[in-house]
Amino acid sequence: MAPRQPVAGPSRPKHSQQPVAQSPPPPVSVSAFNPSRTLFALATPVLGSADKVQVWDIASDRVISEWEVAGASRATTVSFASMPSSDAASKKKKRRKSGSGDLGDEEVVLITSKNGILAVFSPSKGEVLRTIDLPQPATAAWSDAHGIVVATASSILVLSSDATSISHTFSLPSSVSSPSAIAVLPTSTPDILHLLIASMSVVTLHLDLSSSKVPYTSQPLPASTTSVTSILPLPTTEEGSSFLVVSEDDRTISQYTLPSPQSPAKLSYRYASPTLSSAHSITSSTLLLSVLHESGEISIFRLPAELDFGRPKSDTKPSTVKLVEGKDERTARICRVAFAPGGDGTPGALLCGRLAGGGRVKWHRAVYELPEGGLRPSTTVKCDGQDLVGSIASSGTVPLQRFSAPGNVTEAAAEDNDEPVSKLPTDVDMADLSLGERLLAVPNGTSAQPAEGGEAVSTKKSAAAATFDGPVNAASLTRVLVQALHTSDPALLTLCLSHRNPVLIRNTIRKMPAQLALPLLKACVERLGTGKSANKRGGGRGSVQNEQQGRGTVEWVKGVLVERGAILMTMPSLPLHLATLSQLLQTRLQMYQPLSTLSGRLDLALAQITMRRIAAEQASESAKSGGQKGGAGEVYIEGESDDEDDVPIEVGDEGEIEDVNMFAGGASDDDESDDDDEDDSEEDDEDDDEDDDEDVLESGSENGLLDLEAEESGSEEEESDEE
Repeated sequence: MAPRQPVAGPSRPKHSQQPVAQSPPPPVSVSAFNPSRTLFALATPVLGSADKVQVWDIASDRVISEWEVAGASRATTVSFASMPSSDAASKKKKRRKSGSGDLGDEEVVLITSKNGILAVFSPSKGEVLRTIDLPQPATAAWSDAHGIVVATASSILVLSSDATSISHTFSLPSSVSSPSAIAVLPTSTPDILHLLIASMSVVTLHLDLSSSKVPYTSQPLPASTTSVTSILPLPTTEEGSSFLVVSEDDRTISQYTLPSPQSPAKLSYRYASPTLSSAHSITSSTLLLSVLHESGEISIFRLPAELDFGRPKSDTKPSTVKLVEGKDERTARICRVAFAPGGDGTPGALLCGRLAGGGRVKWHRAVYELPEGGLRPSTTVKCDGQDLVGSIASSGTVPLQRFSAPGNVTEAAAEDNDEPVSKLPTDVDMADLSLGERLLAVPNGTSAQPAEGGEAVSTKKSAAAATFDGPVNAASLTRVLVQALHTSDPALLTLCLSHRNPVLIRNTIRKMPAQLALPLLKACVERLGTGKSANKRGGGRGSVQNEQQGRGTVEWVKGVLVERGAILMTMPSLPLHLATLSQLLQTRLQMYQPLSTLSGRLDLALAQITMRRIAAEQASESAKSGGQKGGAGEVYIEGESDDEDDVPIEVGDEGEIEDVNMFAGGASDDDESDDDDEDDSEEDDEDDDEDDDEDVLESGSENGLLDLEAEESGSEEEESDEE
């Protein structure tokens, strides 16, 4: 039998065939390059439910500014925009006369959050210039020379040129709801915007800004079976206006072309990568297209010169670029890539942003072009697994590495010695001690007195005698916990919060800076509501921590509230976090009352079973003891026999003791049963006589009275005979 020939499978690979990645890169909607590709903005999650937006200078590989999203909210979209600077308003006429209208333009970052606020952030000033309240949270945004467009779940908002207000509002068609991607075609004019919106299908809209109407709406174009993550328009050619569509869980990029602004879009080309990983983001230059996959691999395609609408072609042999790190040369995690600005005769290169951990991004140049021209078949860039901290330049920018090794070596004290907090290295950010902490750093409120030899006299104290009220010792995790809170490292934070020793927890919280009390509380509350392996892909197992994990987290929450309660009471945002903690605890305690009731019922049932078993055992033991004596046991009830006669004991001639009759009447043992029968019969006769007397009296007949007298006389004669 001939071997079976392989058959080309679907574009979407199976989950079992996909390579296992450490974690997916951030969504493409929360990262953006500026038009000149010199700045890069990225929103990364920090402690709690807030995001922090960092702006990187790619050339110097440094963070020039950062801003935490207000209201403890997460960012939904991040994009760059160019608008007139406020400082150049007075020089507007001079710019018009000179013809250089770009001298006063300023690059800003537009950030939309889940609470429905659009913030205009200035990287050069490091502050938010203005905010705009949106009617609904934004789901997608686009900004270029034609304008700034924001899409919500039910409408499209067009902002003014200086991003100070919403100039136009358009309703979405019924075929599209909650668009996940939006783009403006290059065929747009100042009065009419040609807009592409997509969720699972792509729709073309023409927005008339002069009349605030939608003169044209195309038919939905099915482009994805899941969701469209991004749309990238290409320069207009003779064939028409083309755009690229990236779908979720799809490794193939589809190119569609609009022959005219009001004609339906047609599939014109497909870019199929040989890797099985899904496409994450794309970027293009004049002749090339770069596709970043979730696994970290990069594919470079050539844009086609001619398009065939009848039989669209596919490119399946791209040039590959890969960044490897460490000795095992594992594929590095990459957040975004872009084509480097070209120079005179310099080979083409890609700017690759590698995620180095702790919210840091390292930028690398990957040269994909040969010196004589053409693309390299494959390019591999080796990176260091651990980025050592370099010297900080004397510039006013924020350093990339926020933690550096101290110049002097600090030796840890012994376990039985008290270590003042002031001796700990404080070279981290926000690690300055307050006045109260400096007073607590001195044991017993007094400074150490130097001895004659010049050495300080330290009071020795055993670890077993350590108490919460005394001075703290060296047993703490202050340095590690501060680093974990600053870098938002989930693995390092899990390592710290896994300790459940109350003494260690109190010492750590006492030594850490007071400014980190609220971030630590937020981290504990967040981890208390997440299950095991929550930071891994897939969400992990369970929705909350189990009993063992929850005990350790509750110990840290109790320690923060006890040690830093006075400082936390002064923070306005504390009720929000305490409400979250209270709601979480109520959810965890919902089953406590039913389980307590069930436990009480089970205890009652077990007690009844035990009592019945004991009663049965006692009955069996009494039956056994009664059988050994030769008969059923006698039951004596006090009060029923009023007169008890003394029974004499007779001794025979040979010293034998006669059997004692237990009854006072002197009857033998053989006649006991007969006597009992006679007593019973006498009682029955008496009852019958009483019944007969009552019947005779009630009837009133004379024959009955004569019979009654005869019976009474007969009974008297019997009694006299017995005497």
